[in-house]
Parts: sequence; C-alpha cells; structure tokens
Amino acid sequence: MTKEIFSFFKYQDELDGQIRYADVSRSSVAFFTENEISHMVDVRNLIFKILLLFYGSLLVLIVLLILLLILERKHARRLRGTGLVFVISSSAVLFIFIILYILSMNFSHLFDNFHLIFFPQGNFMFDSNSLLITLFPFNFFYQYFTRLVISSIVLSFIFLFIGIFLLNIHKISQKRLAV
Repeated sequence: MTKEIFSFFKYQDELDGQIRYADVSRSSVAFFTENEISHMVDVRNLIFKILLLFYGSLLVLIVLLILLLILERKHARRLRGTGLVFVISSSAVLFIFIILYILSMNFSHLFDNFHLIFFPQGNFMFDSNSLLITLFPFNFFYQYFTRLVISSIVLSFIFLFIGIFLLNIHKISQKRLAV
C-alpha cells in the first residue's frame, strides 16, 4: 500500500482508488473515495509547488554565491559577502520557522487553517474511519511538522553561525590590513 502511495506522490503512477494491503495475511483491498483521491491529487500538486520553490531558491542562492565569488576580486570582500548571504538568508528562515513553531502550540488550529488556505474547495474533511485518515492520522502530520520545524531551525542556526564566522574572519583580516 505504501509503495503505491509513494509512487503516486512521485508522479510515477496514478491512484485508481484501489489499494491492496502489503501484509499478505490481510488479503483484502481498501478503496479511496473520490473525495480522498481528489485531496491527494491536490496534496501532490502542492508538494510539487513547494519543491519547485525550494529548488528555485536553492538555485538562486548558488547562483548568487557563484557570482559573488566570480565578481569580487578581493578575498576579504568575498568573505564578507558570503557571510552576509548566510546570515541574512538563515535569519529569514529562522524567523519564519520560529513563528511556525509558536503557531504549532495550537497545531489543530494551524492544521485547519492550512487546509482552508491551500484546499479552499473543501475536499479535506473526512470521517474518522476513512481510509485516508486511517493511513495518515492527525498525529502523523503533527510529528512530521514538528520534525520539519526543528530540523529547519537547527540547519538555519548552523548557516547563521557559518555566516557569523565568515564575517568575523573578514573583520580580522580587515584589522590586519589596517595595521
């Protein structure tokens, strides 16, 4: 069952609504409703847009760093520019994810509002015994969100410290040149 769902989200296969359990002892077949399939198509499209935004941002960051390295002839200015890119970008990400962390204190409200914004057609309301809710219970999303926020905050702090380190190296080299 998991393989079929992952294939669907990777655009390798479509969902026909019929899912066979991976456990051979449960030889039954489960069926998604049209509403569940519609919601999963919307989720897949949203994931695609998020990944497009992520990889586009990553490409912009790499291009900016390469341009900085090519255009800046002086080593000290390169360090300063690279340090600033790391500090500013990681600070922005930190700010966003700290806000999300604070909002996650009431995760059910955040989760509902997320669905109202990104799925305004309303195909996200399911019975508690539906196949989709059985496969992906509320706690699944809460744990995923928590891990995403914490790992993003940790990575942002790492990039922030790298940026601060580069800016400090720049300051030290500027002081040496002044002496």
